[in-house]
Amino acid sequence: MTDRTTDRAASTPSAAQGAGSAAGDDAVRTAGRLRRVAESSEGLVVLDPGISNEEMDGWPAPVPEEIRALLRVVGGVRITVSRSAVNHHLSIEHVDLGHPFNRGCYPAGDSSWYVEHAGGAGTHWFVYLDHGDGHTYVDVDRVTGAWGPVFRFWDATDSVRVAPSLTAWLERLADCLEEALAAARAEAGPGAAIEVRTFGRHFGDRWPDPEREATTVEPVTAAAARVSGDPLLREAAAALPDDALLADLRSVTGPAAVDFPLPVSCRYARWSAGALLSATAWDGE
Repeated sequence: MTDRTTDRAASTPSAAQGAGSAAGDDAVRTAGRLRRVAESSEGLVVLDPGISNEEMDGWPAPVPEEIRALLRVVGGVRITVSRSAVNHHLSIEHVDLGHPFNRGCYPAGDSSWYVEHAGGAGTHWFVYLDHGDGHTYVDVDRVTGAWGPVFRFWDATDSVRVAPSLTAWLERLADCLEEALAAARAEAGPGAAIEVRTFGRHFGDRWPDPEREATTVEPVTAAAARVSGDPLLREAAAALPDDALLADLRSVTGPAAVDFPLPVSCRYARWSAGALLSATAWDGE
């Protein structure tokens, strides 16, 4: 498993505490917004109960207090996007902030391949598995334990950084839900109930937008990055084999997409608080 390093930028304890407090306040506001969305959704959006500190203490990834402040209130979001006309079966998108996938539990079998594909236990936290086989996770800094940007990968060697933080990603989710509910209500007309399929259609039109609008970033080899004039690139590349690939996401403010041209699968790693994304060829064993 590839080790990761982080920025060693100095900060005073008071500054760090202030940043953590602000992040915790943002998390609580996001939780409150999701609750209001659920309450107004006519049952189409349901929040999972909060997660206890005791449960989070047992996770393979550390959980900072500002993240705990969110997860103690909201453990997940269940979104009903369709209902079968034949048997009334519901199709539900589930954002699971305590996803058992992180601990090797998955109805379809062992999830350890995906845990390693994302960089190994303790370096990330899965929060959403979509029906298109996309796996969304939050970067977790191996040294500091800080939770950083949100990424998505598929089974191949392409990846997207979809949001700068878990809170920002959930705010985007809240935006999509509010817009979809408003559009479905407008179609239903005054006093009429929201139609599930109408809501699902509007939600589906909005939710993938960050990936559709992603800026493509071209990776370089670790060998080339080691002679770069950029100290962060050199530091990350020093821990990678020559043929590993490294993408610098710092110039992209929104979603960033990287397609690593590797012949097999890969193991990802994030560096410098998620500013850099690397891929090392890996046969899955």
